[in-house]
Amino acid sequence: MSAGLRRTLTPLQLAAIGMGTTIGVGWIVVTGGWIASAGPLGAALAFLIGGAVMGLVALCYAEAATRAPEANGEYGYVSMAFGRGWGFVVGWSALLGYVGICGFEGLALAWLLGVLAPDFTGPTLYTAVGVPVRLLDLAVIIGGALFFTAINYFGARESARVQVAVTVGKVLLSLGFVAIGFGGGAPANLEPAFLPTETPWHGVLAVLVMVPAWFCGFNALPQALGEARERPAARALARLLGMVILLTTLFYVSVITATAFAAPRGVLDGAELPVVAAMEAVAGPWGGRIVLVAGVVALLSAWNAAMFAASRLLYALAQDGALPAALARVHPKNGTPSIAVVFVGVIALLGGLMGRAFIEPLVQIGSMGFAVAFIGACLSSLALRRGTAGSRFPVFAAWVGALTLAGVVAYSAWTILADTGERLPEAAALALWAGLGAAMWMFTNIRKRRGS
Repeated sequence: MSAGLRRTLTPLQLAAIGMGTTIGVGWIVVTGGWIASAGPLGAALAFLIGGAVMGLVALCYAEAATRAPEANGEYGYVSMAFGRGWGFVVGWSALLGYVGICGFEGLALAWLLGVLAPDFTGPTLYTAVGVPVRLLDLAVIIGGALFFTAINYFGARESARVQVAVTVGKVLLSLGFVAIGFGGGAPANLEPAFLPTETPWHGVLAVLVMVPAWFCGFNALPQALGEARERPAARALARLLGMVILLTTLFYVSVITATAFAAPRGVLDGAELPVVAAMEAVAGPWGGRIVLVAGVVALLSAWNAAMFAASRLLYALAQDGALPAALARVHPKNGTPSIAVVFVGVIALLGGLMGRAFIEPLVQIGSMGFAVAFIGACLSSLALRRGTAGSRFPVFAAWVGALTLAGVVAYSAWTILADTGERLPEAAALALWAGLGAAMWMFTNIRKRRGS
């Protein structure tokens, strides 16, 4: 599915693409919400459970990659196992997750820069879902979309080099935050450890349904295998995916507990960005600045990785005939899927223009999209191994992963449908995305039947 793309990526660059999306700016923007919903230990427990499930899903990706070595990612696995129609459903769902990340990162970057430089936010240009969109918001969203579209347009190597640099930077800055949070806080700040106190499992479940969106980066790695200098062996791929999942789980658990450990709950609950407030409580204003800078660096990493993965997935869909052939066009000089890159950039920009009020909807629907993709990878790993010898553990991994994630999708869909008035942005975005995918699928197949 990757014929025509240049094979330039090293193992380090593949790992950076995987880590780039899993650890983005979300920990700064929404960690306070996780703690408020489930308590610090409840939120940490949700990520431990989610990390364990994602580890099983990663085994399924490695198993599927062994059985279908030419298929790069869940779309290829599901297409080979169940047909191109189901492959398209899964691929289009995963694409929703990646595009959601791109839009989320643009909105979050504008938010962080507004906190760093409140005097430069500019006038309000319009209001979206009751929240003002200012000049700085618009400039950051448009500028960031253009920058990352250009980086990915001109070459995978250039994109990967940026990825390695910002991934290393964000990990170092984030480790500093965790160390300072634990060093300057107090255990008493962790109380109450679980929320709501009467039914703590409600809080854990509320955070757990969001977890797939924060682990999504590992499946960007298989998507990039078509541009690797040397395709890793199945065992090496499993180790690489497992490392990404483990480090991501440890990172989020550490950040959640360090944030709650650093400051009393009242300080966190009353803050615009609780993570920044926690750092300021133990290290003063300069500590808050460190967190914001770390957030900007992490955001750049996630945005770039999501743009890369989304454009390659779109290219795979088009090259296989599921979407218009123009999206599979490879730039003759740069060796990149240039039309697909531009398409992803435009769609993500449109989502970003909705403003800060669209952050939570983007996370919600993006998480659903990735959960559907993960289910597809789990089930295809079962189908592709039929009639072949292999370990019994991937079978267990596939069923546990698929059933758990099916529960996540069902619960998330129920929360949207049960309160459509309050969740109108999520419902509308899902309907628009499904409609766009159905229209492009039908258009492509009509042209095929006519022999165009």
